[in-house]
Amino acid sequence: MTCSTVGVVHSSRYGRWFQFTALLTAVLCAVATYVLWRVFVATARGQRLEQIAFEGSTYGKNHLWGLGQPLLETVSTVYVAVSVVVIVVIALLRKRWGLALQVVVLIGGANVTTQILKKVVFERPDFGVPANYGNSLPSGHTTVAAAASMALLIAVPRRFRPVVAIAGAAYTAVMGVSTLVGNWHRASDVVAGILVAALWCALVTVFATRTARDPRDVHSAPWTIAALSMLMVVTLAFGVVAAWLYGGAALDAHAGAVVTDELERRAYVGSVAGVVAVSALVFAVLLGLRQATMRAISRSRDSVA
Repeated sequence: MTCSTVGVVHSSRYGRWFQFTALLTAVLCAVATYVLWRVFVATARGQRLEQIAFEGSTYGKNHLWGLGQPLLETVSTVYVAVSVVVIVVIALLRKRWGLALQVVVLIGGANVTTQILKKVVFERPDFGVPANYGNSLPSGHTTVAAAASMALLIAVPRRFRPVVAIAGAAYTAVMGVSTLVGNWHRASDVVAGILVAALWCALVTVFATRTARDPRDVHSAPWTIAALSMLMVVTLAFGVVAAWLYGGAALDAHAGAVVTDELERRAYVGSVAGVVAVSALVFAVLLGLRQATMRAISRSRDSVA
């Protein structure tokens, strides 16, 4: 066996391995979405805990809602259509026909899935918890923001993905937190919306076409590492805050502590931190997967050529 043949075999194996990892990521997102519903919506204890954080959202609302409301009001059917068109045009200008198809599948699949899960699959049992307006998991606004950001992540050239991943994580987190500030959603709804979008982003990465692969770009690696490091630092920092505040509030509620304003604020701030941590983590994973998978596939095909 020649060195060239060995290189093709190894590159092909790497490509298949990363595609399998992307598929596994999609499965984990699906499982995590179900677990969120099962724990926080389908049980009385989960509903009560989420309601404590929900009530705590009045903390600082007068100041924050002035920023969050305009952002949420931009999301509409027109917004989704414009997002699809703009991002598809970016892919087509790069002559990446496969990417254009992936963008449509990602945004369309994520938003349709969210509506089906919310209105058909998942139910919200009535355990006597206040503000029971039926099932609201996953959050549609968060799904729209996350799916558009992830579509842009896969549509731009390799060297720009690190910046888009950071901006997308921030935009998705702000959109999700805005729904918490406005009492539109609970934290589990927001996290589920992010996970549904991530599921579809991972899926389109699995089924990569020839025109979706990355060209050689040796300059993107340092920026990718820097972006991944930044996103993971945010994940760790906000994850610790979420575990400390939301986790502590959960333990107090489970122990039968009296629900006070202080407990509600801790649960609310902890849930906000959790949304930020999940957004950063998801975009870090997707950035790493996309960079690794598209490059591995490209190498194997370049070797064959």
